[in-house]
Amino acid sequence: MASRLGAAESLVVLGVVLLLATAAVPTASVVDFGANGGVSTAATTEPAPNGPKSAADVRLVSVGDRGDRLWPFTSRDRSFETLTLPVNVVVEGNPARVRSLLMYSRDATWDETNESWQQASTEQPPTAEAGTPWGSATGADRFTFVDTADSGGLWIAESMQLHDGTYFGSRIHLRLYGGGTPDDSWTAIQAHRDYWDWFRLRHTVTSLSGPQHVVERDLMRQSTVVDVRRERFANGGIIDADGWVSVVELGPPQLSTLPRDDVRRSMPVESATSRSEAAERAGSERGGTPSVLDTPARAAGVGTVLSVLAIGFVGIGGLAALATRRDELGALVERLRWSRLADDRFQRVVALAVALVALPVLVRSAALGLERVVPNHPKVIAGLLFPVFAFTPAVLTAHLPRGYSSELWFGTAFVGYGTGLVADFAMIGVAVVPVEVVLHRFAVLVALGCLAVAGHRRFEASEPRRAPLWAAVCLWLLLFAWPLFLGT
Repeated sequence: MASRLGAAESLVVLGVVLLLATAAVPTASVVDFGANGGVSTAATTEPAPNGPKSAADVRLVSVGDRGDRLWPFTSRDRSFETLTLPVNVVVEGNPARVRSLLMYSRDATWDETNESWQQASTEQPPTAEAGTPWGSATGADRFTFVDTADSGGLWIAESMQLHDGTYFGSRIHLRLYGGGTPDDSWTAIQAHRDYWDWFRLRHTVTSLSGPQHVVERDLMRQSTVVDVRRERFANGGIIDADGWVSVVELGPPQLSTLPRDDVRRSMPVESATSRSEAAERAGSERGGTPSVLDTPARAAGVGTVLSVLAIGFVGIGGLAALATRRDELGALVERLRWSRLADDRFQRVVALAVALVALPVLVRSAALGLERVVPNHPKVIAGLLFPVFAFTPAVLTAHLPRGYSSELWFGTAFVGYGTGLVADFAMIGVAVVPVEVVLHRFAVLVALGCLAVAGHRRFEASEPRRAPLWAAVCLWLLLFAWPLFLGT
């Protein structure tokens, strides 16, 4: 009978292993490592230029047919000193027309009477197509500088923002800046990939070239696009930008009603070739690093099979265990009662580890869920969840440690919370993080481990001292305040 009980236990253990494998399949599918086997890293911002005060101190590039000159960067304020990211796409058309092409795959025409863009009379009203990823977005205001022949130099804010992904997850984010006249309009686009960072309470940018390829690919699908080329704007050196900007030429709006073959016939051969190559490259950019949690069909199928097998093994093992004689089942319960599982210290270790692993993922999931309910109030969502994210780990590590050694509690806090942060990145498909972010997270893990040691010694010492605990709490708060106010 003992052998029957051992077989039942083996079935239960096998089921648990399959359940863990089921959970690991979708997680592994969204982790993308570099070609050399390591995770790539990138910087988030470029240091501001040293001392440019006016348009004469910076380089401007020509856009449009009227000779407008654009500063090919964006800025936090109406100042050249607060440079942030480079412009990487320029479309010869109005922002509303670009938005219509990206969101609805429909072209628009200019209404001179109402001075607005609307659908051409020969087309159907714009309806979102199945699988269209782009949607309206919110984000901090950014400005760029334009020097025109009519009004001279002026700072302009973005006309609109679009994104592919989620605000509190990972996304490709576009800022569109409109210029020119109704007869000669152009749109400068700043495209980047970013993710919401709970430590910074803002987005961290991880890529510029990948989103540039994605925008190229999506515009190349439109029949009204007659040419796509690269022009040297010399604004590279920030993250992975190389200084080459995609320039997209649009034909008259009526071209969108012609068959695609008729439009392609008027394109140069080299443009069509570069279009195909760039489209393939852009497809891998969007598909290789998903901006939202996106499990491939194959991984989902494997996960389903493993789930069914796991449930079956657990059920069979449980029934076999219940079928054993009552005295042996009672002996098993008695052994469990006196085993390590019933030890309060062991339970505290498990509880701390599980809580620290789950906390970042639960906060991220809650933010994504609330974003769907109240999509236009990101500050409210961040304000509600940030205290949970910031203070819960400190409270748990200060109160749960009892017994065992300080080294064990330090390792539990360090490894548990570190695993939770990695799982959070995997959940939203982030595989590229800046080096300074990695260093800051390592310091946070060390501070949390010190807090666990201080909490353990406070309750284990014959004469509790609060000084080490308060020192660890202050270190924890300092590391949370650092990226909020000073950056990382």
